[in-house]
Amino acid sequence: METLRRFWQQVRQYWAGLSLARRVLIISATVGAVAALLLVAYLSQTSAYRPLFTDLPPEEIAAIRARLSSANIPYRLVQGGTGIEVPEHRFAEARVTLAAEGLPRSGGKGYELFDETSLVATPFVQSVNYQRALQAELARAIMQLEPVRAARVLIARPEPTPFVRDQRPPTASVVITLKPGASLSRSMAQSIVSLVARSVEGLKPENVTVVDSTGRLLSDPHMGEREELPTPQLEYRRELENYLATKAEQLLAQHLGPGRAIVRVSADINFQKVKERRETYYPDERAVGAERLTTIRSSATTARGIAGAASNVVRAGAPPAPPGTGGGTSSEEVIQTDYLVSRSIRDLEDGRGAITRLTVAALVDLTPAAEGQTVISLQDAEEIIKQAVGFRPGRDEVKLTNVRLLGGPTGPEVDEELLQLQRWQMYVSLARNISLAVAIVLTVALIPLLLWRRRAPAAPPAPTPEQRRQQDIQRLTELARTNPERVAAVLRLLLGSSAPP
Repeated sequence: METLRRFWQQVRQYWAGLSLARRVLIISATVGAVAALLLVAYLSQTSAYRPLFTDLPPEEIAAIRARLSSANIPYRLVQGGTGIEVPEHRFAEARVTLAAEGLPRSGGKGYELFDETSLVATPFVQSVNYQRALQAELARAIMQLEPVRAARVLIARPEPTPFVRDQRPPTASVVITLKPGASLSRSMAQSIVSLVARSVEGLKPENVTVVDSTGRLLSDPHMGEREELPTPQLEYRRELENYLATKAEQLLAQHLGPGRAIVRVSADINFQKVKERRETYYPDERAVGAERLTTIRSSATTARGIAGAASNVVRAGAPPAPPGTGGGTSSEEVIQTDYLVSRSIRDLEDGRGAITRLTVAALVDLTPAAEGQTVISLQDAEEIIKQAVGFRPGRDEVKLTNVRLLGGPTGPEVDEELLQLQRWQMYVSLARNISLAVAIVLTVALIPLLLWRRRAPAAPPAPTPEQRRQQDIQRLTELARTNPERVAAVLRLLLGSSAPP
């Protein structure tokens, strides 16, 4: 404490010994330094950083850091070292700088390998380079998918042989790394299989395997048998349930407000495909199908005499036979009609994915959110849910419960609390920066004082009363010796006499 008091006394003595101009100069410099530090702290807090790349492997981040450092572009790492950000005003410069170096090289070098071809490269080396380039290009194409962070493609080509029985088809394997919290659907895995199979000559989809970084098999060799379905059965059911639940929640949110209704839908779906043909006959209704008319004609001859040549020879002088006695003709008409019995034919085909039953469970909060606010009744909320999910009486079931949801304030209250929290965080950050600036200014101001204290001579100790008395006697003796007339005038003044003796 004594040291601090002595230091403060020395500061006051130093300040008292300064002229007015120096005092003004020191105060101006201190205020300017504090203002500059506050400005720098504020700009450092408010300067916007923009993500340059995210979800990159560590080796890519290391190469990007080295290039940004050489270009004097500030950066900071985010997402645990898998992402990098740069100031927004230097974002375009950073992208162009990295593009000039070919960064990031996700998936390896593609067809850029042939930009550095050598004249002495053998056909085997060219073939290997082509396969490496094809693998890299396929990996880049797969990494364009939203849930994929990194991908690697391996293609195995067997040695060509002139014997047909010894030929083996090429195969391929794809290893992908998903982004945190992302999932790859079966349909997307099938699209990856199709992409790889159609990019390699002779490669069949069943010879392509897709796995993730955890070793889980994503491809399905029998997926082609389910191409008639829009998605596999489980995914189709989940998507349908989420779609219906979202419709109901959004419709209730228009009346109750966001976060005050929870709807879950369970759907029973028939994935069987049934084809039926029905024929119905109507015996009372007949129609003429065909009608045929048949005419039969016949002729008859009367026998005369004995059969033989004698009876067929006309003798001379014999009378002729009377007319009509020698033969005759007859005709008959037959009408045949075919009738058809009426019938109707119906071909019925029941497609896959038909809903057989819907079970809906819902929790709604019907308490007024604010004073004077009107809410709907429980029956109205149930009717809204039925209309949203396509309720069918006798088939579906809805269970609705009115409860107090403990999800906290929503809507404007949440926004107000968030703004208040952000405001307090800004105040705390500003106070921290001001404290840091004041500490720096005090440190900068105290350093010259400490240096001046070391260089300044030690102050003499204060004289005692006896020493002051002796010093006064010495000054008077010296004054009487050097200027006696002045001393005599002082004595006459003290004695009350102003005239000389």
